[in-house]
Amino acid sequence: MKNLRLAVLCITLSAFGFGAAPTGRYKAIYDQMTAMETANPGLAKVFSIGTNDEGVDLYALRISTSPQEMDKFKIGQFLVATHHGNEGGSTEVAMEFMRDLIRRYQSDELWRGQLGQTEWTLLPVLNVSGYNSNRRQEHGQDPNRDYPGPCTPNGYGKLKSIRTLMSFLETRSFAGSITAHGYVGNFTYPWGFYTDNNKTLDENRYREIARKVADVNDYSYGNAGDAVYPANGCFEDYIYWKHGSWSLLLELRSGSQSDVKATVPAVATFYDLIDSTASSKNQFSANCTRGAEVDLRVE
Repeated sequence: MKNLRLAVLCITLSAFGFGAAPTGRYKAIYDQMTAMETANPGLAKVFSIGTNDEGVDLYALRISTSPQEMDKFKIGQFLVATHHGNEGGSTEVAMEFMRDLIRRYQSDELWRGQLGQTEWTLLPVLNVSGYNSNRRQEHGQDPNRDYPGPCTPNGYGKLKSIRTLMSFLETRSFAGSITAHGYVGNFTYPWGFYTDNNKTLDENRYREIARKVADVNDYSYGNAGDAVYPANGCFEDYIYWKHGSWSLLLELRSGSQSDVKATVPAVATFYDLIDSTASSKNQFSANCTRGAEVDLRVE
């Protein structure tokens, strides 16, 4: 009878547009986010950007001085973690950055700079099934090879989680974005796909920003295709190419508590350094040098 009541409840919630309830490790993250909202209702709001292939909601936390509704007049900033389910350190850096942001909003920093005019969207777990099972992929697919780009215009969006995120990114402009991964110990920027010229028109500006960010926690930095290796279909290239968002790939060194703590100030520095609007120099004008292939290397 108990199972029957639970089944009826799930059907009822589905009928009202709610996704399946969080379970496993993901529920613990969701619970932490709702606790932040409960403790800070004037600064934080948990909301779903949509569902994945299992019908599970992808929950984000909005942080601003008016978090209940999206405010497109504020400067938008975005962070996404856990494309790869076995990179739990990326989840932790997203959660710690949330806590740090709330502390900053509760301090006199709110009246300095542009913090009060900024709206943050933080998505700590994109690959829910991978996170719950501690596996890199989602349904046999690498989520961070599933985005379109100038060299991969077709065959993308196999995962609903990626399609959901791409749709959400259309809802407002994001001046900057970070995608968190592990474990290399560096910061990289576009272009990272296979091309005969991986330097964007923003190369000099990107390099200046990345150098200052990496100085904070003593990471390496550089263009993604040079500093790590080229790979097609990655988030950091997609959001810059499609939306002009100043994007940075964070590769935690170890994901340890001390590594996460040292990296949060570097993340904050990135958002402080970038422009308050998206780039207008995000066009790709070089040549693609290789088609999309399965890439088994781990970043």
